Amino acid sequence: MKPILIVYASRDGQAVRIAQKLALHLNAYPVQLADLKTPPEQIVACKALIVIASVRYGRHLPEAIQFFKRHAAQISQLPLAITSVSLSARKGDGSPNGYLKKLLQQFQLSPFAALSIAGKLNYPRYSWLDRQIIRLIMHITGGPSDGTSCVEYTDWLQLQNFAQQITTHLRQDHADG
Repeated sequence: MKPILIVYASRDGQAVRIAQKLALHLNAYPVQLADLKTPPEQIVACKALIVIASVRYGRHLPEAIQFFKRHAAQISQLPLAITSVSLSARKGDGSPNGYLKKLLQQFQLSPFAALSIAGKLNYPRYSWLDRQIIRLIMHITGGPSDGTSCVEYTDWLQLQNFAQQITTHLRQDHADG
């Protein structure tokens, strides 16, 4: 059986945790995880492709953008699901936010499932400059801007529901094919 390929782009580790948890939810299938810092060369030998990409300062991480550019032809041939991880998603319900909509439009992607999910605010882990920039962003958006908070905003139930969407799609796709 072909594996589901989950690729992720993460700066502070939350997208990695999300990828690992998603893999656990998809336990009916073999799953392969890959960091987009060292992406697999070939992706067509998988049952489905799931991309988990973090947003930093209003943009998806460069390795995710490079992956979409480099593998556009291969991606268009696969069942695709995308998760965008950002602190701004803490106020959402999981439906695609502006960052995810922009990514989908930029690369003309049509995933069968798309999720905007909140990440983790972890001031102690950030560099001094990152901490100041994130404090400003959080102040503007009404989040904790004290520079010391560590708050996990990830809604794990949203991720579980996303996994169910993926499973349902793959079962339906298998039944149709």
